[in-house]
Amino acid sequence: MTMQSETSGRCALEEAYTQERERLFALAAKDEPQGEYRKLVFGEGARGARILLIGEAPGAEETKLGHPFVGKAGKQLDALFCRFGVMREDAFITNVVKYRPVIRSEKSVRNRTPLPTEVKAALPLLKTELLSIAPKLILTLGNTPLKAVFALVGQKPPSIGSAHGQMQKIEIEGITTSLVPLYHPASGIYNRALVEVMEQDAAFVGSVVHSLED
Repeated sequence: MTMQSETSGRCALEEAYTQERERLFALAAKDEPQGEYRKLVFGEGARGARILLIGEAPGAEETKLGHPFVGKAGKQLDALFCRFGVMREDAFITNVVKYRPVIRSEKSVRNRTPLPTEVKAALPLLKTELLSIAPKLILTLGNTPLKAVFALVGQKPPSIGSAHGQMQKIEIEGITTSLVPLYHPASGIYNRALVEVMEQDAAFVGSVVHSLED
């Protein structure tokens, strides 16, 4: 990416973030909002990053601190990067949905999976991020980001169970890049049977990442 194109991409992304903030602030004015629309968590990292890592949505800790994948999720992600053999700073990290989707009750506020309509509304910004970063490798963490990326390329998404740890080429508006779907780092906590599989996938990603340096 040239300096001129990188600057252009940065401006386009900042404008897209501003538009998304305005859209979500308008939603926040409605009764009983289904997300924490005023506490947004946008993507972070170098604009020319080789790796674009996409999660589902920020949780409570990410929303509180204003950064993606911090707290427990951040530790899980850092451990994943260690297995890749790269630094967190080598990636641009974002989520499909930029706010915390919630279920509200009298006693609590809990996370929930983004609705298909919420994912669809978030796709234009995710596309801008992808085009602005122009990564050599995209890593999706879990089903929601996998479905989102395939929606951008206009294809039916595979299941995470069949696609995890396998590299494929995708193209979005002339930008061709590699995609490796992964289970979410927290999956091994809830299903110990996945731990070995996730470690094998991480080792594969490590080999892919190091091939980018050649």
